[in-house]
Amino acid sequence: MSKIIIDASLIMEHSKTELFHFTRARHPPNPSIDLSSVGGPVISSKPIWWYLGFYFDYKLNFNYYTHFYATKCLSTLSAMKMLGNSSRGLLPIQKRLLYRTYILPIALYGFQLWFFKSAPIIKNITELKKMQRRAALWITGVFRTSPSKGIKAIAGLIPITLYLCKLNGRHHLRYVSIPPSHAINSLLDSQHAKNQTPHKTATSKLAMKQQANLKSPIKDVNERLNSIRNCFNPLHPLFTPGSQIVDHFSSRISFHSPSSSSDKDLYQHLQSLNLAFRSSQVNYNSAAVIANGGIKKFHVATAAAYIWADNSVIKQLQVHSLNITSIEAELMAICTSLIPAMEIDNIHNITVITDSITAARKILESKVDLLQNMFIPLAATVKTFLSKDGRNKIRFWYCPSRAKWPRHKLVDDQVKASSCTPTFPSKESHLFSRKKECDNTLCEWQTHFANSLKKGHYFLNFEDEKGIVIKPTYAKGGSWLPVIGFTNSLYACFTHMTTGHVPIGEYRQRFFPQLPTSCPCGKAEVQTREHIVMECDRHDPSMRPCNTIINSFVHFLTDNPEAFSFDNR
Repeated sequence: MSKIIIDASLIMEHSKTELFHFTRARHPPNPSIDLSSVGGPVISSKPIWWYLGFYFDYKLNFNYYTHFYATKCLSTLSAMKMLGNSSRGLLPIQKRLLYRTYILPIALYGFQLWFFKSAPIIKNITELKKMQRRAALWITGVFRTSPSKGIKAIAGLIPITLYLCKLNGRHHLRYVSIPPSHAINSLLDSQHAKNQTPHKTATSKLAMKQQANLKSPIKDVNERLNSIRNCFNPLHPLFTPGSQIVDHFSSRISFHSPSSSSDKDLYQHLQSLNLAFRSSQVNYNSAAVIANGGIKKFHVATAAAYIWADNSVIKQLQVHSLNITSIEAELMAICTSLIPAMEIDNIHNITVITDSITAARKILESKVDLLQNMFIPLAATVKTFLSKDGRNKIRFWYCPSRAKWPRHKLVDDQVKASSCTPTFPSKESHLFSRKKECDNTLCEWQTHFANSLKKGHYFLNFEDEKGIVIKPTYAKGGSWLPVIGFTNSLYACFTHMTTGHVPIGEYRQRFFPQLPTSCPCGKAEVQTREHIVMECDRHDPSMRPCNTIINSFVHFLTDNPEAFSFDNR
């Protein structure tokens, strides 16, 4: 090594030289290198190697790495208690936001190194669960004995294992959009390598037995990419500066939608839509396209469209696709109908009526988009159509299905009435794969939560205004936090009541049997949650809930703040 360095006209500083020995042995040796012959010390291997913010151990299981960052986050959470508690300070929704935006990115930095299929992750997950439990206790302001799954659900915190699965899936999908010159492409399978020469350690170079025994994030990436369609083409000529549609024809493509979602503005918009449609049927050089798309069972998407000219339907179109999202179905409907309409002779003005103006605007977007391969043919045809004649124009009009505009309703009914059963498997679109993963993660959490006793034996299931049992979710603050989290004390009392871990006789009977359990009103030998809400004379009877709808309990706690607090003695 010294000779190689000297031949390269370099100097080795032995005082900065480090030795690290990677091995799978349970009790590894501690080898050393004697550099006295070249004027250096005897260097022993280090147990932990720190590089670029990562801590590597000799087995590469990243236990120390996860422990280090989880401990760092626990220290930060302890310091955050100064910002708020169960009675004052930051609101619960602000505490949750602070945890998700500041603590989680630190704790999960580089988790892709150790979180993959068949990896030993129990110790790492245990460290992260402790951290998330501490965060849930801080957000809700409840007892330390409160059940973990119950308070995490009320705080809107998805279980850390499911959250890692979701983030890891998103990470796998990002490999589709990396540039062709990226070094990681050479490690992927040949169909995903983007014309790069495979590396000698690439998965495509391994034997079948080696691939079966391989445990690596790269293997997981290959499996995920094999199930989705290629949807990125960032170097297409249509997206180069100066060649985009928006650079030349932005004034000849217009979008019309209501100024607001009110019924009055929608009515005025529909009146204008009627005039625009009549105008397109009176002029001989105009045509109207009414397009709509939808998703039915088995993830089958149907796109239907009518092309109108001279007050009659001159062409009906219908196509199907599999494993795409609703916005992709709408864009497919626009593509299917607008391209034939632009090919009609002597047509200068085209009015497109759709219930997804967002999908229509994709035609003018020049950024790298998940729907590129779908609207590239449409964008090329639109550019040709607008370049052919300076009088050519395209107008997009928004028409929601709920408005039941007669001509749009014909297309909408055709989409809903169509039936198509897939006879062979199909790959998923990028957006559909993301949506499916989120839906599966949420469904798994809700199913496990409903059947788990770790949410608390006394966990109270509430219903919403429609009488549907509230299920946990992580979107928009969760299911409980937006309803009850507008004050710290009220949120803490609500969580106490919901989990049953509240300073009342029923709780003392379970954990502190030597303490009195009767209610101060004298009507109950054991002060239970039901007695406080429905029978106790110390609280206002006019606000007692008559059902399990969550808002009724919120009103009860608002008018009786001492009901499930430490003052209830």
